[in-house]
Amino acid sequence: MENNKFSVSIGFYLMLALMFLLMPFRWIFSAIVAAIFHECCHYAAIRLLCKQTAAVKLYSYGARMPLPEMNRGKEMLCAMAGPVGGLFLTVFASVFPRLAVCAFLQSVFNLLPIYPLDGGRVISAILSMIFPPPKAVTIIRIIGICVKIGICLAALYGCFSLHLGVFPLLVAALMCIRIK
Repeated sequence: MENNKFSVSIGFYLMLALMFLLMPFRWIFSAIVAAIFHECCHYAAIRLLCKQTAAVKLYSYGARMPLPEMNRGKEMLCAMAGPVGGLFLTVFASVFPRLAVCAFLQSVFNLLPIYPLDGGRVISAILSMIFPPPKAVTIIRIIGICVKIGICLAALYGCFSLHLGVFPLLVAALMCIRIK
């Protein structure tokens, strides 16, 4: 990572442009606010627990904040801070319904047990406390593959059994590409 504390990739701008072409502005604004709040919660947890400033890089698939050296407990708390913060925003559903929906969906997505998502980081930290590192890595990869297969099967079901068109397949493909 560069020496910059904050940087943005070209892919982020392309994804933003695509969102503006495909989605209503109110939903885009809510999704961006929810994502910013999510990342600010991660950032605050890192600052509180590690007393260090994390670098932030925005990509087309989200943000990345490399963590400083820390123990597994702190790593789990930092990983959970974003989704917990997003779920907290659902408290304001009666006032900001779009924000609550976006925050909820982002939190649920980030809690999937697929590394490098937040849920995958938590599972990885737990597994590395139980198993030697190579075995923990293998287990988290197997879990990730199983979840991706489940997502694809759910998309196929939505496409063919529920007659939702190709949209579920597109979403599943984007999710599987996003979470390598």
